[in-house]
Amino acid sequence: MEHQPRVILIAAVISALVGLTTGFLGGRLAAPPVPVATPAAEAGAVMQAQNFQLVDQAGRVRGRLGVEAHGAARLTLFGLDGTMPRVSLAATPQGGAELELGDDQHQNAVALKADQSAQNIALYHEGKLRLGLEVQKNGEAAVNLYDKGNRLITLGLTNQGDPHLTFYGEGHKAALEMVSKKNGDRSLNLLGKNGTPRVVLGLKNDQKAALGLFDPKGKTRVALMDEPSLILLKAGKPVRTLP
Repeated sequence: MEHQPRVILIAAVISALVGLTTGFLGGRLAAPPVPVATPAAEAGAVMQAQNFQLVDQAGRVRGRLGVEAHGAARLTLFGLDGTMPRVSLAATPQGGAELELGDDQHQNAVALKADQSAQNIALYHEGKLRLGLEVQKNGEAAVNLYDKGNRLITLGLTNQGDPHLTFYGEGHKAALEMVSKKNGDRSLNLLGKNGTPRVVLGLKNDQKAALGLFDPKGKTRVALMDEPSLILLKAGKPVRTLP
């Protein structure tokens, strides 16, 4: 029976070796651990409000972002006094856009507007309009000069590419017009207070020239043409022709 302890000892060693081998192979052959899913990062927080205010260290309102009662979304920036806007940017409910800049005298300095009908740029001096640029929906463009808020001169370009120049007089009505067309037509028109032409000097197709004199009602009184001929009219009807 003295061999029994040896048999037990050998059996224990074999069992241990088998266990180590099995653990080793099990670790090599076992499926890799499945990674644990981590929660996806949450989307950035969204702040919603109809109005925001920006204040400085003294608590004065220096900026405002909000939606106005009529539906325009507007960003307004103020100066140190917090009263007169220095910058105003808005998107109108009609689909247009506006940008207004103020000067250090608390008055309008520059205004830009764009909508479905036209695009405009206005420049001010001491709060009064001095220069305006505009492009209409049909493509016509114009530069307008003002004095004391009244338009005095317009330099324009039609959508056909024909330039024209207009001077304004009393009652903001056209007093003098100059037109030059691509087809060779030229004209210089002097107008009365009611806007009717009084003197017209024209060139037709860059060939025939004519001078017309009109009464206050716009009816032709004298016509001088380079054929040559001079026609005197009364009540719109010729009364004498020379030669």
